[in-house]
Amino acid sequence: MPLIVDNTVATPYLCRPFELGADIVVHSLTKYINGHGTAIGGMIVDSGKFDWKANATRFVMMNEPDPSYHNVVYTDAFAEAAFIGRCRVVPLRNTGAALAPKNASDILIGLETLGLRMDRHCENAQKIAEYLESHPKVR
Repeated sequence: MPLIVDNTVATPYLCRPFELGADIVVHSLTKYINGHGTAIGGMIVDSGKFDWKANATRFVMMNEPDPSYHNVVYTDAFAEAAFIGRCRVVPLRNTGAALAPKNASDILIGLETLGLRMDRHCENAQKIAEYLESHPKVR
């Protein structure tokens, strides 16, 4: 089974599930990545390491022709990117699931400062923890 991690609340700057063996990670673009609340979005990241073809009986949708998409077999057409390939084409065709250009631009602007913001959050959290650790009214 693929290990799918919902990393909605954490930030990929601090919590990197692929390093812990995850196959697929779902991120919120609205929280830490965006950082300014002007755009709503989400992101699915596929490590490309899960072997969908070796597990063909469990994941028929990935390994048999999809009549709604010109009989493509995702594992053949996209190889290690089969999951994310299907994630891109099917929802886009069925629902138009794509970020508006302005939202994508706003999110990228927030992403530019992610490292700086997370470093500051960590520094501030450390200072608060040290203060509370030495405070006489805190056990």
